[in-house]
Amino acid sequence: MNVFPLVCLVVWIPVGVYLFRLYPARIAILANFLGGWAVLPGAAYTQTTAAFPYWILGVCLPTNYLLTKATVTGLSGLVGVLLFDPKALKRFRPGLCDLPMAVWGCVPLLAAATHWSTLREGLCGALYQSIAWGVPWIFGRVYFSDDESLLLAARAFVIGAICYVPICLVEICVGPQLYAFVYGYQPYRWVGAGRYIGFRPIGMMEDGNQLGIWMAAATLIAVFLLVRQSKDRILGVPLGWVAVGLTCTTLLCQSVGSILLLLLLVPFTIVRSRSILRRAVAVIVLAAAFFVLIRMSGLLPLRELALRNGLLHSIVEVMERLGRQSLAWRLSRDESFIRIALHTPLLGSGQWNWWQNGDNRPWSLWLLVFGMYGVVGLIAFESIMLLPVIRAVWSFAPSDTSGELNLRLALAALILMVAIDCLLNGAMILPYLLVMGSLSSGEGFTAESATPTGKYRRSVEERVPITH
Repeated sequence: MNVFPLVCLVVWIPVGVYLFRLYPARIAILANFLGGWAVLPGAAYTQTTAAFPYWILGVCLPTNYLLTKATVTGLSGLVGVLLFDPKALKRFRPGLCDLPMAVWGCVPLLAAATHWSTLREGLCGALYQSIAWGVPWIFGRVYFSDDESLLLAARAFVIGAICYVPICLVEICVGPQLYAFVYGYQPYRWVGAGRYIGFRPIGMMEDGNQLGIWMAAATLIAVFLLVRQSKDRILGVPLGWVAVGLTCTTLLCQSVGSILLLLLLVPFTIVRSRSILRRAVAVIVLAAAFFVLIRMSGLLPLRELALRNGLLHSIVEVMERLGRQSLAWRLSRDESFIRIALHTPLLGSGQWNWWQNGDNRPWSLWLLVFGMYGVVGLIAFESIMLLPVIRAVWSFAPSDTSGELNLRLALAALILMVAIDCLLNGAMILPYLLVMGSLSSGEGFTAESATPTGKYRRSVEERVPITH
């Protein structure tokens, strides 16, 4: 095991806490979670010579790595708030919107209760998910429920992507080199790296798909800000240039799934019709649920369907000629493990490596969750992402014309991008839980200290060059 990544993860805890001494709480939270996710190693991975170390999962789920950038950023954020803004958590009032997160934090223990041999994993899993998932969710509920704070978070997402543009451009030319240069071993560094033009970059992310979502999500927000506030600037750069630059970089990253999701969800930044938005969200949510149910039941094996159906078979052949076999490969991988997951359908196996008897593993996050925590965990997991989207769109009214309020629709599109990506990929950017928690309740602050106006706004403008 390389010691240096472990040292960096440990050192980030006091660094993240110190951010709360330097900046207002909201700025410190965004810098801690987004900055930590952008620059920290995933974990102190044990190096292997295998070209495809499939047994190494994303840090969004608890595995044999307890200290990851997911838990480090959650822990430093929690300690920072307790030390420098302890009264903030007293404003938190749990509600029904928090039930999915509560279940998600407890489901490792529920699974362990049905399999006592996994009690240790259940305790570690509950602790892991409470810190990595629960902390940013609660911070979103407490600190980012009003429109101005959401705008601050949206700009932070864009700034994070702007900082990654030079990394992307360099690695497109020379390959994914930065992570290895700084931290050493990266398990999925070269998996799928070869592209039509140069290479697919990774930066400090877990794989190229995750970096594609990071850039595409920021591009979506930048396009929204351009449409609503075209005269504004970010880091002194006009929004037009920001949107164009991020769009071009996202395309050059050549993560096909991220690009398609960006094209699919861009209309959320333009359309104002409540009926159209509701229908679109209903179709997407129902399609995702139908996809999962069909896959779980095994009634419609997509691999066999692709071979028998002429149209689907032609699509698969075209993708293979273009060198894009990954979609069919992921679907076939998942199909081979669904029967194993169905052995314990209610609360799962309680083990993160429940698929270990195979020569590979499932590639979609929903199936990994289903195998670990069963239907209970899967419903909680999907609800964390989809219920905030439904709440944001159903709370939208035609008279809501302010850019800040409509920002909730753009952030709902960002969450949809993450949710759809999880149907095919096994990693997730956890800082987006800040906006998931915020949109889940739809409530604004009433306390004067929670409103980013007056002294707080001046402090933000003085310390962080977000707008000019």
